[in-house]
Amino acid sequence: MMRRRAMMLATSAALLSACKRKQRTKVVEVWDDEPVPQLADAIAALAPPWPAPTRGILDNGLVSFWLHEADSPAAHVRLLLSTRGPDGETAEPEIVAIVAETLRFEWQRRLQRHGAAVRSSAGPDRIEISASAHAAALTPMLAQLGSTLAPRSPAGLEGARERLLDDARPPAALETATSATVLQLLGHAGAVVPERLREPSRAKLHEQWQRLVDPAGAVLVAHAGADAESAKPALRKLADPWRGDARREPNRSAVARLQRAMPSQSTGMRLLSAPAAPLHLADGPSGTPTLVLGRTIALPDAKQRALARLAQRVAQEELDASIVIAGECAVWIGAAALSRAQLERDVPREVSQLATFATTRQPRQRLFQAAQLWLGARVVEASSSGEDWTRLFAQAIDLSRSDTEIAGALARDAAAMLETTPEALEAWTRRWLDPRTGEPGWAWSIAGLDEDGRRRVGRIVPLTPA
Repeated sequence: MMRRRAMMLATSAALLSACKRKQRTKVVEVWDDEPVPQLADAIAALAPPWPAPTRGILDNGLVSFWLHEADSPAAHVRLLLSTRGPDGETAEPEIVAIVAETLRFEWQRRLQRHGAAVRSSAGPDRIEISASAHAAALTPMLAQLGSTLAPRSPAGLEGARERLLDDARPPAALETATSATVLQLLGHAGAVVPERLREPSRAKLHEQWQRLVDPAGAVLVAHAGADAESAKPALRKLADPWRGDARREPNRSAVARLQRAMPSQSTGMRLLSAPAAPLHLADGPSGTPTLVLGRTIALPDAKQRALARLAQRVAQEELDASIVIAGECAVWIGAAALSRAQLERDVPREVSQLATFATTRQPRQRLFQAAQLWLGARVVEASSSGEDWTRLFAQAIDLSRSDTEIAGALARDAAAMLETTPEALEAWTRRWLDPRTGEPGWAWSIAGLDEDGRRRVGRIVPLTPA
């Protein structure tokens, strides 16, 4: 049930994952000295110690990366499917959810007697399906994945649609406001609308299945104790039954296959300052009023990504802030529950709080601690999930401009985070995160208002339907 629910959101789900701030231990003492060099070197090494992966292209067009860890007791296989076609058009989120649920359910069913755990997720312009099991199950994992992907018109698509419908629930105010804000920023909300799950015809589902699971646009990452040479027979069992459109010329670069769409042009607006963005009124039942504000950010290199991550991690100590980074772009989201009795105070206060953060210099040790926590948490998360390094490798693909850069991408990002100075971060936050005087490109939405609340908020800022 929980795994199916995870498929009901795509872009907005990823953004929501960090919106609910958790209580963290406060830093008792913050100072501005340089970090100890030995400690900085140790933190910079917080990247998986994998050797250079073995890269190959199978005869069905699939790009594969093999991470060999000698004597590993477990095997992990992760398939990455772009939801963008060769023409750049992104598949509808409802179709993406149905295809992902079909893959998860069918692969899990076929691996039931091997004790494998299969997971799926749908994110910005991507589906990820992964399986983990004992090392002895590696060959069946790959063979059964090929059998799952082989049908041109799988019967399981309708069953996946029904499971998603059974698990559907009305969106909360936070989800509604986040989707409305992302829609203004990117031109699509990315969230599954349960009422639209019935819309795609069976013929359209089959057509989109063939496009989404075409091996010429897919990437496979495996982490196992067996090396790539000994795994060749298992990879053939994966590739032989799984064939795509023979007319499609495969791109030989994994980075190019998974390249995510750049955000649309800037909205050109600020919050409560000219040119002022109207506040979008998101549909939905009245409840706790929830405000969500956001913007797109250009991140052309590792240094800019490091600044964005540090800014979010430090802001998270004070604000409900999240960021989703997809290659050379990002979406920043801030969320706040408002007091129904104090709407006139709370709406401008949230903008002021973000502006205050954006124009405040952060001490050097606070940045170092934020980088240490973020980098450590990334590796601990992978380690606690069974030493599955395929997830981190998939993230490294997004941080690279070519396949040769992937293996060192995480280490480069770690070094860039640790090298960031307070002055550089302040300059970055003033430019990108000050909603009143910084770079324009903001949008915001509010959900959960009753009629009285709409009238009161409308006196502060123009309201427009989302």
